[in-house]
Amino acid sequence: TQLFGEQMYISNATGCSSIYGGSVPSTPYSIPWASSLFEDNSEYGLGILTGINIKRDKIQKYMKEYPRNKVFKKWLDNKDNYSVCREVLNEIDYKKHPFLLNMKDYILPKSVWIVGGDGFAYDIGYGGLDHVLSKQENINILVLDTEVYSNTGGQSSKSSNLGSVASFTSKGKENYKKDLARIAMCYPHVYVAATNIGYNKEQYLKVLKEASEHNGPSLVIAYSPCIEHGIKTGMEHSQSNAYLASKCGYFLTFRSNPNGKFILDSKNPEFDKYEDYLMTENRFANLKRVNKEEAEEILNKQKQWAINRYNYYKKISEE
Repeated sequence: TQLFGEQMYISNATGCSSIYGGSVPSTPYSIPWASSLFEDNSEYGLGILTGINIKRDKIQKYMKEYPRNKVFKKWLDNKDNYSVCREVLNEIDYKKHPFLLNMKDYILPKSVWIVGGDGFAYDIGYGGLDHVLSKQENINILVLDTEVYSNTGGQSSKSSNLGSVASFTSKGKENYKKDLARIAMCYPHVYVAATNIGYNKEQYLKVLKEASEHNGPSLVIAYSPCIEHGIKTGMEHSQSNAYLASKCGYFLTFRSNPNGKFILDSKNPEFDKYEDYLMTENRFANLKRVNKEEAEEILNKQKQWAINRYNYYKKISEE
C-alpha cells in the first residue's frame, strides 16, 4: 500500500490478511480495502476491476467525441500511464465538461490487487483464482503463503509440505505441496513470481512493480511465516527464519515474465543445511516425536522433492 498508494484497490480475502489487517488501533494498510469471503475473493476482485473498466470506457467514449481537445487526446494516448493521467486530471476544464467531474476518480488508472492466504488460493478459492488467471484482464493476485490454514485453526492445506505436522495430518502430511506457480505458468500470458521478503527485499519490491506493470494477470506467491509453524526462537525471528527457508532451497524465489525470460533469483541453495532449517520449526521437528519410524524417510523425501524442483526451475532459467 505504500508502494502503490491511491492507485491501488484491494480485494482482501477473509482471513489473517483481513483480521490482522483490520485490528484497531494498528492497521498495516495505508488505504481503504474491501473484504470478501475467501471462497470467492478472486471473483470479487475481478468484479471491482470490471466496474472500474466500465467507468473508464465511458470516459474514453466521451473524450473521443471531442477530437480537437488536446488534453483529451493526451489522456486517450496515455490512459494507462499514471503520471500522465495525473497531469490530465488537473488540466481538464470541468466547468465545460461536468460529466468528467462525476467520473474524476476513474481518470487515473488503477492497480487492482486480490490478496489472500493459501486456503483461498490453493484450495477453496482455487477455481476462482484459475478463472481470473485464464482471462486477459490487468489484475494482480498476492498469495500470502503460510502453508497452512492459519485463520481457521492451523489445519493442513494443499500448500502444506510433505511431513508437516498440523490438524488432520497429526503424523505428518503424506503428500507433496501443490506447486501453484508451476500450474499458473501453463498460461503463457500470466506473470508469475515467488518472493520472500525475509530473503531478498530488493527482489520482493521488484516483483511487486513488475506484477503491477504487466498488462495482464499476475500471480505473486509470498512466503509468509506463521505462528502455526512453531518457530522455536519465536515469531520475532520470523524474517531470519524466512531467510533460512530460501537459503537452503526450501522456498525458491523466481520471476516468470511473459515479455521476457524465466529468472531464478534463488542462486545455488545450500541443500546441506536443509534439515537444519526444518528442525528450527516444530511443524517438522515434531514429526520425529509423533512418527519416529518414518520421520527420517519422509523428511528425506521432502528434501529430494525440493532438489528436484530446484533443478526443474534451473533448467527453465537456462533455456
